[in-house]
Amino acid sequence: MKKKNTLNWALPVSSKTGEPLKPFIKPRDTLLRGIIIITLGFIWWLIPYIGGNNFTGLLIFSFIIGCVLISRAKLGNKHVLAHQIIILISDIFIFIMGFVLSIYFWSTPDLLFMIMGIITIIVLTLASIIHCLYWLVKLEKYKVKNEVLRRDHNYIVYK
Repeated sequence: MKKKNTLNWALPVSSKTGEPLKPFIKPRDTLLRGIIIITLGFIWWLIPYIGGNNFTGLLIFSFIIGCVLISRAKLGNKHVLAHQIIILISDIFIFIMGFVLSIYFWSTPDLLFMIMGIITIIVLTLASIIHCLYWLVKLEKYKVKNEVLRRDHNYIVYK
C-alpha cells in the first residue's frame, strides 16, 4: 500500500501511476466554443432569413448545442456523471436532428436534395455515435472507483 498526499489535486488519481489524471475538459475553451457555435448558428440563420427563406431548425440546433457546451464548461472537471448524462442527451438530440434535417431535404422533389437527406442521416448518426462513445469511455476513467479511497485529504492508492 502506497500513500500519496493529494491535498492540492482536484482530479482523481491514476491507479497505475499514482499521479493525478489530466483534466478532461478545459472550461474556457469549451465556453468559447459554445458561444461561437451559437453566434455562427445565428449568422447562418440570419443570412437566409434576410433573403426570404426561413430555416429556424439550424438556429435551434446551434443554440442547443452551444448551450450544452456552455453547461459543460460551467460544470468544469467535476461531476463526471453529469458530463456523461449531458453528452448522452445531446448526442441523442443530434441523432434526431439528422432525421429532421433529412425530412426537410426530402420535402424538395429534387434528386440532389434526396441524396443530401440520406447523407445527412448517415453523417449525423455516425458522428453522434462516435462522439458519444468517445466521451463516455474517456469520462469513465475519471470516475473514482473502489481502488482509490479518500481519508483526511489523502488518497490511498492500492497497487
